[in-house]
Order: sequence, then structure tokens, then C-alpha cells
Amino acid sequence: MKKTLLLSALVSLSFAAAQKTVTLPWSGAITGPTSDAGASYAAGVEDYCKYANAQKMLPGITLNCVTRDDQYNNANTQRNFEDFVGNLNAPVFLGYATGGALQLKSVIQETKIPTLTASYHIGIIDAPDNTYTFLPVSSYSENIVALMEYIAKKERGAKVALVVNPSPFGRDPVVDARKAAERLSLKITDVQEVGGNNLDNTALLKRLESQGAKYIINQNTAGPVANILKDAKRLGLLGKMQFMGAHYTGGEDLTKLAGDAAKDFIWATSYYLYDEGNQPGIQLVKKIGAQYKRAGDTIRSVHYTSGMQAAAIAIEAMKRAGNSPDAAGVYKGLISMNGTRAFNPGFAVGPVTFSAKDHIGAESQRLLQADATGNFKAITGAQRSALFQLIHPMK
Repeated sequence: MKKTLLLSALVSLSFAAAQKTVTLPWSGAITGPTSDAGASYAAGVEDYCKYANAQKMLPGITLNCVTRDDQYNNANTQRNFEDFVGNLNAPVFLGYATGGALQLKSVIQETKIPTLTASYHIGIIDAPDNTYTFLPVSSYSENIVALMEYIAKKERGAKVALVVNPSPFGRDPVVDARKAAERLSLKITDVQEVGGNNLDNTALLKRLESQGAKYIINQNTAGPVANILKDAKRLGLLGKMQFMGAHYTGGEDLTKLAGDAAKDFIWATSYYLYDEGNQPGIQLVKKIGAQYKRAGDTIRSVHYTSGMQAAAIAIEAMKRAGNSPDAAGVYKGLISMNGTRAFNPGFAVGPVTFSAKDHIGAESQRLLQADATGNFKAITGAQRSALFQLIHPMK
């Protein structure tokens, strides 16, 4: 009996010694500005990371799953990055904010840490000063250009207004929007900035109405957009103006806040939605959410799925790096995801494909429109914007 116990103990110690711990870190807004998206995103990262450990996705490796609140503060993001890389030896970094990603761009280049960001701002991955940062899905700019192409097909010469978050996240895609408008013969009447404290949007909406703007494209999170939609309903403008938005504006995060004022809102995103339960990725989202006892609103949020997408890509890259995934190995794992080795975790409408030059993962997107019940239904198939590739070629 004693020999059996001793043998068992030795086996356990040997197994523990063989197991390596690797940190999978995320820094983002669990509280503060844009946390209406960030909290669910963080939950998706954390839960998929735990699920990967439970499923032993990385033989011989236990993931140290770390999600840290930076309150949408770039200085906090940088401190977290330095701690993750310098003290926890993380071979990869999962980021969040546009401003934080732009601030870290040179540091990421210097440290050569592969980075997957929840900000889909195309400028983060523009050459020549980017080698190691990747977007999990199509960019905000491509979302907006696709919406403008949709407008141009319906009404040539239409007047369009942009309402954006007062941050790099909101402002930076405007450059590509202006280029697209010129090519499509659309007129941008105004660009207005709106943050999360926009409780009365009467003046904003009256201004846009006076300019004759018929299409209002939002680059923001769901909270500010919901407030605009409710005020537009109160002012009788929903039938006169078509409201639209890029990835972070829509989904059930919007309809639960805006109610029936969200009806007919058109949204661009690369992700499958909670109600598309026939998709294997969404089935997995539901399974993991239930397993880790997340609230229903969190599981239904597209940002929960988005967090899982980023975590899944990072873990797959670690797997491809072998038993000792360091930063160089993870980078090689990421850029191997193409051709017959493309990676499809099932959360987005297309596979993840990367290369040394291509740093956009799931490149396809759809336009969806909210119906009277608050559900978003696809009004286009999965596709890329041909115009975006012309106005913003990746070098």
C-alpha cells in the first residue's frame, strides 16, 4: 500500500514538473469608457482560456489566464503590457483600445511580442512600423466603407453624416470614410463626436436634419448609439434618417438599450450572432458561457464571442509553436494560418488567415438589419469591400 502511494505521488510530481505554465494576458476596459463592450470581451477571453485548459488544448502546458482592467487608460495599458511581458513572460498580448494599441506600437515592435487587439482600427497594422500586431477580423474602416457602398447603391449622391466616439477609436476611420465618399459620389455633411454621457441628443439630431443628412453612420459603442436612436424616435426622425454603424455599435448590446428605437438599424460585423445557433462556433459560445455561469446578457453579447475569437487565435498560435511557445514561436504560428492551414474557430463568417504581410484575420463581413423584434438579420452575404482595398491598400 505504501509503495502504491509513493509511486502515485512520484507520478504526480513528475506530471507537475512536466507541465509548463504560459500566461495568456488581456488588458482592456472592464470599467470606464467603452466598458459596455469591454466587460463582455474580457469574459470571452477568460472563459475560452479556462476552457482550453479544461480541454487540454496545449499538451504539457497550463495557461495562466489573466484579464486586467485598464479603465480605457493608455498609461494603464502600457503598465499592464510591461508587467505581462517583463514579469509574467507572456509570449503574446491581447489588447483592447485603439489609443492604447497606437501608443504601444513602437514598444511592440521593439519587444517583438505578437499582439491581437480588440480595436479593429486599420492604422494599428499599417506598414512599415508594424510587424507583430494583428486584427482578428475586418477593420472599422472596412465596416464603414461597406456601409457607404450600400448607401451608394441605393441613392447616388446621398448626404451622409458621421457620428463618432471622441477618441482615436472614433476619429481615425474618418480618413478612409472621406476617401470612400469621394469615390462613391456621396456627400459627408458633418462629422460629430459623441461620448457616453450623451443623454440629450436633440441639438445634434436637429443639426444633422438641417443639413439634409439622410444616412447617419456611427463609429462608437452601443450605449451612445442607443441614446441617439431613442432621441431620434422622440423627435420623429427614425423614418427620415437611416441609422447605421460599424462593429461595436450593434447587436443585442444595442437592442437591449435602445428597445424598438433600434428597428431598421444597419450594422456591419464579421461575427456570427447568438441567435445563429446552427453555427458550431455559436454552439460553443453557449456551451462555454453556461459552463462558467455567465449572465445571459453577457453570453448573448457579440463582444463575448469576439473575446473568444482573440483567445482562440492566440492559443492556436501557441499550439503551432510547440511545447515551449515563446514570442517568436507564436509569431510563426500566426503567420502560418493561411492556405490549407487557415484557422477557423467558427466565431466569424470566414476563416482566420494571416501571413507576414496580411495581418487581418477573418476578412469577410456582413451587413445586418434589426427587425421589429430586435433581432439582427443578414441583408448581405459574407464579403469583403473591394473599394476598401483600393483606398487603403495594405503594403
